[in-house]
Amino acid sequence: MRRRTLLWGSAAITGAGLAGAALWKPGDLGGPHNQYFAGMNEILKSQGPGRPVMVLDLDRANSNIDTLTAGFESPRTYRIVVKSLPSVPLLQHIMQRAGTRALMVFHQPFLNVIAEKIWDSDVLMGKPMPVAAVRTFYANLRNPRFNAAAQVQWLIDSEERLEQYLALAKNLGIKMRVNFELDVGLHRGGFASAEASSKALATTLANPTHLEFAGFMGYEPHLAGVADTYDHPAMRKVLQIYAAQIDQIKQHGLDPAALTINGAGSHTIRLYEKDRLLNDLSAGSGIVKPSDFDTAHLSKQQAAFYIATPVLKHYDKLTIPGDPAFARILPLWNPNTAQVYFIYGGYWKAGVVSPPGIQDWMYHSTNQQPMMASRSVNLKVDDYMFLRPTQSEHVMLQFGDLVVLKDGELTDQWPVFQQTG
Repeated sequence: MRRRTLLWGSAAITGAGLAGAALWKPGDLGGPHNQYFAGMNEILKSQGPGRPVMVLDLDRANSNIDTLTAGFESPRTYRIVVKSLPSVPLLQHIMQRAGTRALMVFHQPFLNVIAEKIWDSDVLMGKPMPVAAVRTFYANLRNPRFNAAAQVQWLIDSEERLEQYLALAKNLGIKMRVNFELDVGLHRGGFASAEASSKALATTLANPTHLEFAGFMGYEPHLAGVADTYDHPAMRKVLQIYAAQIDQIKQHGLDPAALTINGAGSHTIRLYEKDRLLNDLSAGSGIVKPSDFDTAHLSKQQAAFYIATPVLKHYDKLTIPGDPAFARILPLWNPNTAQVYFIYGGYWKAGVVSPPGIQDWMYHSTNQQPMMASRSVNLKVDDYMFLRPTQSEHVMLQFGDLVVLKDGELTDQWPVFQQTG
């Protein structure tokens, strides 16, 4: 190949590459805080603690409570999922507004806090506890006003676990209410059929001194993408599993109306609007709506909580460790990398929502996360950046007290649970 041909070919390839780069050149995605976040920024700068906080917009949360529980009437119970809303004052607020005392608890230390602080609650465990955790709960139960024999339903997923609980009940001289976990399609444990639960039911009924049958619990997040219709085949299959279990307990003379027939979650609670087979429906995350819950079933809910974190440092040009040439070139192609902010903390299960256009891919740090932005972003040091969590459980526990905003004002700070008790 002659040199001239090679040069022309290289030029053509380079020209095509440049044309492609120009075609895919990012636009300026940045901008200032909108009115909502600008107001929150000023409040936190003047009244906040100067560190990352979890902000709860109580006005939005109240609207979500009302929307989520619309249509709940007796005998159906709304049960609040504690792991998604892990704060006693927050739970008490929701309980009062929603008119419910029913809670679903997933963690032994949380159960002991509930027994101490919300002693008039009705608790259904959301997962089977190791028998050692159950023993720990009773060893740490201090509030005589909380009657565990009447107020806790322990979740049973197998005959083996039931036998463990029965032995513990006999050893402690107590009575335990037991609720059977059903496998309604998630395949994460539980009884898959009435035949599978028949022996456990017989054992329960044969030991009335120490065991009391309390109902069924199923969980069906695999239906989150199902069209909002009671008649969808996947939904009908779930209800058929419940129906078979209910038919079995009726044969033993038990009244399902007097038991807890629980199901749903924030993703699926709307599917049960026409159903009357289940009398107890659970939801938690829909109250604050993290981004993983941006689904059709929750389209009427609003995001109601955010991580707010101060800007610690600001560079008015891109600085990348180890490659100053790339740092000069990249902003010419991508204007959203023209400057860098370092925030207090970082690498949470969350994505930046304000200001818009923030790029967070330089590297991850739980100490000082770098955030790139275009020059349309006008944050200064000590301003706040806002991130929307992907989930509420666990994430809410990482920032200390919830900072509560109502009517555009900082009104309270609500303690959260501790992971250990």
